[in-house]
Amino acid sequence: MAAPQAVVGDEKEVGTSHIHDIDNSSSDAILLATEADTTKYSPWTGAMFRLYGVLAIAYLCGCLNGFDGSLMGAINAMKPYQNYYGM
Repeated sequence: MAAPQAVVGDEKEVGTSHIHDIDNSSSDAILLATEADTTKYSPWTGAMFRLYGVLAIAYLCGCLNGFDGSLMGAINAMKPYQNYYGM
């Protein structure tokens, strides 16, 4: 079925885009972005809880790395520690 043609000067097509002027990969990206924007996601699915677990582990690793670095920096500055280990 052919798309209706706009009459030049008398009417103007409203809401048309130039989607036919772009390649397939760009139109696929537009469709994917539209689907992602309009889809309702539930935060209570099994996949989301798995994501929460992975993110919690990454967060805790970052916290522990900062704690270890500051603790060892403070311990290395203590005179009794330096004397005991001959630093």
